[in-house]
Amino acid sequence: MPKARILVTVVLYKMPLTESPAIQGLLQSFACNPKLHDSLSVLIWDNTPAPLTNPPTLSSFIYKHSLHNLGVSGAYNRAMEIAGAMDCQWLLLLDQDTEVPADFLPQMFDLGCKLLNKPLIAAVVPFLMNGDRILSPVEVGFKHLRALRRRFEGVYPRQVAAANSGALMRTDALREIGGFNEDFWLDYSDVAVFHLLHQHGKQVYIAGDLSLQHKISVIDFKNSMSAERYSSFLAAEGAFWDTYRSGAGRAFHTLRIFERAIRQVRRDRSSPYAKITLAYFFRRLFSTRKHRLMWWKLQSLRRDIPG
Repeated sequence: MPKARILVTVVLYKMPLTESPAIQGLLQSFACNPKLHDSLSVLIWDNTPAPLTNPPTLSSFIYKHSLHNLGVSGAYNRAMEIAGAMDCQWLLLLDQDTEVPADFLPQMFDLGCKLLNKPLIAAVVPFLMNGDRILSPVEVGFKHLRALRRRFEGVYPRQVAAANSGALMRTDALREIGGFNEDFWLDYSDVAVFHLLHQHGKQVYIAGDLSLQHKISVIDFKNSMSAERYSSFLAAEGAFWDTYRSGAGRAFHTLRIFERAIRQVRRDRSSPYAKITLAYFFRRLFSTRKHRLMWWKLQSLRRDIPG
């Protein structure tokens, strides 16, 4: 079996290393499996305004600080360039708050080796979970993005997308599609990149036996979703449909936004999220696609959104 090289990439933002579940999980993985040092390196890309004063000194860890917040897409594109220079065929992407069990890296490494000579397979993805709820991967339909309802192992037969975190991405495939779309600097960066891979005829292998626990703020309105963060998410969600989907698909998305607003109003008429959703629905209804995309790009220039 050919041997793969993997660059594990964690994007850090305003979180100490000691508080990052992903970093702590990686450190534990290397401690439990020292042979991983032979084939895996870890890039910590720090978008925080001030650099760390005590970055990791392990030989397999690389620390890079950006003077400007490049978002996850910009960080992944820089990681793609670094992976190329290091002859790493795969990028393993991890959010800073994803829990990484000690056996996850060895299992992903084995899959990277197994699928190394199958260039049509551009990504290997685990199941991303919030408790017992499947968050990713999702099946991409004409009118929806819907999380898979049951476990699946192998190349998925229909169009599928997955969260960035936990995804093993083939470096050559990313270069072929031009990397991540940096306009989608945070939200929908993953959906956009998997859409581009699908357009280029690439396949996604779902590792049905692997799962990671992960918290996503955009589904936790009670504890971790600020109104500003939600507004940014809505804009990116709409921009995906405006950029990559047909006129009919865009119309269905506008209808879904209206249905979402109604559900939110019924739950809590005074909810700020319901008001934001209704305002965004009217924006979609009464502005052109060109103006919506222009508004989204102007909004996305701010890269310090809380929550």
